Amino acid sequence: MRVRRDKNLEKILDVDPLVISKFPFKLKQDTIIELGSGKGTMISALALKNPSQNYLCVERDRTIASKAIEKFNDLNLKNINLIVSDIQHLTEIIENKVNTIWLTFSDPWPKNRHEHRRLTYKTFLDLYKKFLSPQGVIKLKTDNDKFFHYSLESMSEFGMKILYQTNDLHNSIKNLDNEMTDYEKKWSSLGKSINYLEASF
Repeated sequence: MRVRRDKNLEKILDVDPLVISKFPFKLKQDTIIELGSGKGTMISALALKNPSQNYLCVERDRTIASKAIEKFNDLNLKNINLIVSDIQHLTEIIENKVNTIWLTFSDPWPKNRHEHRRLTYKTFLDLYKKFLSPQGVIKLKTDNDKFFHYSLESMSEFGMKILYQTNDLHNSIKNLDNEMTDYEKKWSSLGKSINYLEASF
């Protein structure tokens, strides 16, 4: 669903210290990145629970990113930062490699002509490989079954190792440490099981 732009709210992005605006930005290896973090519901819950862990959100929509920053400030989080950017530009604006990348409820882009826009298409996987450490892991959650199967195939064809997969995250062992996104709360409340995988290069 398209979010109506709020230019007044977006002004927070120009002044808030949690927003990274000077590049290249050097990441600590233990930083956990969420790509397409939306309003930051999941990652803020993780940051609150793990205050010694570093987190980075990447969100291209300025209004949505502004809502995430408001949430981080409301929770008084100091271990989280945000970059407003398209994912394609990440290797140009961040330095160093990280151990964990989250892809949460990415747009499935169901039409074949839009395959190249899916965040598990081969060009994106090649991008992630450049800033994921050799022992690093990509974690993916989605309610969309077709996108999940596509992601499994795309990652396997790219030569990645599927370390774990389930079609029912909330009834798996991985749910013990799970924090839900807004989409996850919505779809699980309607009875939809959540797909989850972990993969490495």
